[in-house]
Amino acid sequence: MVRKRLSVFHFLLASTICGASTLTEEAVARDASSSTKSVKKAAGSPAVKKPAVSRPHAVKASGGGEEIHVAGRAASAQGVTGREPGGGLMRLETRAGTIQSVTRDFIAKQPPSANPVQVLSLTPSAFVTLTEPYGIAGGNLTLRGLPGDHVGWIYNGAPVNDVGDGGFYANQTSDGDNLKSVSLMPGSVDIDTPSISAAAGSAYAELIDPSHRRGGFVDFSYGSYNMHREFVRLESGDIGNTGVRAFASFSNTATDNWRGPGKFTRKHVDFKLIKDFTPESRWTINASYNTNQLQLDMYPTKDQFAEYGKHLDYKSRFDKNDRTNYYKYGLDAFQNLIASAPLSLKLADGLRFDDTPYLWWGSGTIGGVSTVEDGQTYSGNQPVDVDVANGTTVYSPLYFSYHRTGNNAKVTWTKGINTLTFGWWYEWSRTNQSTPVSYINQNDGGPANIYGDYGPNIYRTVNGKKWYLNDHNTFTQVNMLYLGDKVKLLQDKLELQAGVRLAMVNRKVDSYVPNLVQHRGQNVFEPLPQFSASYTFNRHHQLYVRGATNFKMPNNNTMFELYNVDGSMSTAPSDNVKPEYAINEEIGYRYHDDMFVGDISFFNYNFTNRQMTVLSYFGSAPMATTMNVGNQTSRGVDVQLATRPIFGHFRPYISFEYLDATTDTNIHYLGDYLQTKGKRPAQTPHEMGGLGVDWDNGHLFLNLNLKYVGSQYATLVNDEKLHPYITDTLTVGYRFSNVWRLRSPQIQLNFQNLAGSLYRNGVYSMSPFAHATTGVHGTQFAAGSAPTYTLSPPFTVSFSMSTGF
Repeated sequence: MVRKRLSVFHFLLASTICGASTLTEEAVARDASSSTKSVKKAAGSPAVKKPAVSRPHAVKASGGGEEIHVAGRAASAQGVTGREPGGGLMRLETRAGTIQSVTRDFIAKQPPSANPVQVLSLTPSAFVTLTEPYGIAGGNLTLRGLPGDHVGWIYNGAPVNDVGDGGFYANQTSDGDNLKSVSLMPGSVDIDTPSISAAAGSAYAELIDPSHRRGGFVDFSYGSYNMHREFVRLESGDIGNTGVRAFASFSNTATDNWRGPGKFTRKHVDFKLIKDFTPESRWTINASYNTNQLQLDMYPTKDQFAEYGKHLDYKSRFDKNDRTNYYKYGLDAFQNLIASAPLSLKLADGLRFDDTPYLWWGSGTIGGVSTVEDGQTYSGNQPVDVDVANGTTVYSPLYFSYHRTGNNAKVTWTKGINTLTFGWWYEWSRTNQSTPVSYINQNDGGPANIYGDYGPNIYRTVNGKKWYLNDHNTFTQVNMLYLGDKVKLLQDKLELQAGVRLAMVNRKVDSYVPNLVQHRGQNVFEPLPQFSASYTFNRHHQLYVRGATNFKMPNNNTMFELYNVDGSMSTAPSDNVKPEYAINEEIGYRYHDDMFVGDISFFNYNFTNRQMTVLSYFGSAPMATTMNVGNQTSRGVDVQLATRPIFGHFRPYISFEYLDATTDTNIHYLGDYLQTKGKRPAQTPHEMGGLGVDWDNGHLFLNLNLKYVGSQYATLVNDEKLHPYITDTLTVGYRFSNVWRLRSPQIQLNFQNLAGSLYRNGVYSMSPFAHATTGVHGTQFAAGSAPTYTLSPPFTVSFSMSTGF
């Protein structure tokens, strides 16, 4: 029976990819320079010899997996091995639970400016949209129908979500040339994952390791819309017998805005140092510094898109008769530093200590503009006396400043069949959010300073104080204890894991302008149990089940109100918003052999206390307010299939997701309830499918990627829809043999949106309803504000030249 089932399975897979052939196991690592090397564990037992084909090994999504070196072609200077399943779109996993990973074989063939969100676009669970073609502005991620701020992102061991609202800004992390891998864990987290924003699951990104060989890498790119990018990485190689090696890199990227006036610029530095004490002990220092200036655009409604296409945008010239509609007021300028220093030590046989201290610092603004009227100058909800003429245009951006530090430490003890883990994550952060008011040149419209809060160009009240419309500090302190146990039975075929995380979060907000309440606080305690089991029948088959609980802290803006220049309130605080809580169950099956790698998982989510911003009465005034809106259920299936090289050099990959999601409650809206029970949540495609085809003979390579995105609603009551579409990218390149001191010099062309279609690719801001509707209790609501949409970047081509040395 087993042989019969295997033959059917082979037939179905072979018919999907049009053929099959048997090759050896994947495995050449980045610095392979000899024909055969030993297996090296980042943390674990001493190095031992492995045959080319072996049992699957467990690879934790956040790092620390095995690095295998076997006979075969050495990796290119970009880290491409030519052997990863699906061209690097799938990785062999054995963890009990879904993991969807991309590796260097795929990442290296994307535009060099690609970011960690962008490279996940073909995975079955991820719905990714870009607003510009190169990834400089990040990207929007939706995971199994949940927005990206519900995904806990870990970068080199450090949490990098916005500690206030959970947002993740992918452009602020690594350069694409330094990105080793990105792993997505829909619906679950590892027990030691430091995140308070992971109701939808978690994601892990990490930098490549420094080379043992001294040298470096350069990459120059040019493309559509005057894009240019310069990148250089210098490698120290092994420094004597110290066990130390390091790299440092710098990139400069700039491009014109494809939709209208303005530019996107980014400068970035990555640094990594590794100190190997023994084969089982290591210390790593990671640091990434980023500064960018991004041009924001206007996002059209459905009707505006039909009328204006891409041309609904800010004006390129300052108009004294329309002073607030100028592109220089739509700027996003930010700078940040992310640093971590993971330490992994073997203390004794079976006893390990892991510790990751980290630091996150950042500051910047999102542009804004206001017009002053006589007698209407306010700070918070109180008038202030400012010497400014009636009708003056002032720059009033949202300013953010972050200081965040923490430490995640754990002890792991293995005795016989048991592995016990105990750890403590602690974090302290301060987030300042303010609205400074600064000068604008009344003749040409340029802001005196895009950050708004620096230098002498800020307005001051008559008593000499800086004029702020809003000014708040949010202090967040996190303590999370976690305890887990893993048991291996039946000759390691059966693995059982159980554990619990205890999250304790203390948050307080201090307001420095007159508010309704100057000081607010919130304490949260969340017990988060999880359980998993996996059974490996033999070297080809694995069955797993997993149950996990996760949560997302309420956004910090629920604890303060925001005011406009005239003292009117723009957003209202909320009373006692509870954390969003998720319960996830999944059952899955994996298959792998010398040719195929496959994974299918069935999942079910139940969410309580879903958080959403909707209109509600604050006193007698309608006001945008974040609140708990009830429950949601999401269930479906994810499928991934990939091959190692077949027909010599082909590595196809296919993915599919079917998602059935429903809102389980009617949502409160302006004194009534909208009829949302049983409706589909906004921004949730019903089905998605991906196809990746990679062909690489070591010199000539081609990579084609297609993603089908099903229809999705843009409103809570499902009265406006975004139609299905297909995205496409194509990479063609040639890798030369080593010449003089140049290692694997390469040329590469990247094409996006080959048909040049202009279409709405995602919902920028959903709305409760677009057309007139009736509430549950009979309230007649007139047509609401229409949802707005992001637009797909047009046909784009970029040319890259790179080489190692």
